[in-house]
Amino acid sequence: MDDFLWLNYTEGSQYGSGRDTARAASAAAEANSDIRTLTAQVDRLALACQAMWEIVRDQTDLTEKDLADKISEIDLRDGVEDGKIGTKVIKCESCGRNSNSKRQTCLWCGEPVERQHAFEG
Repeated sequence: MDDFLWLNYTEGSQYGSGRDTARAASAAAEANSDIRTLTAQVDRLALACQAMWEIVRDQTDLTEKDLADKISEIDLRDGVEDGKIGTKVIKCESCGRNSNSKRQTCLWCGEPVERQHAFEG
């Protein structure tokens, strides 16, 4: 009997109340659902990118090397070869202050920030 009471006491103090456990389980289920949704979106984007590349490749004289070189060039625009489009500091044409390239408007004056490319921000 003492073992049973001690086990319940230590489990209760270690893991919190049943309500906390239920909230944690709900949050984990929601996170898993979000991951499945994001994975499906990434898969669809990869499929669309592959289709667009094959159309361009088949209608031009571009090669896989050309594509790889362009990917590397774009990756290095922020100065870091990390496989993603990074942010960089840009100067607002309206107020002259520094802003972030991921923002759609200047942090300081609110004016629209010029986009470097279609997928930025």
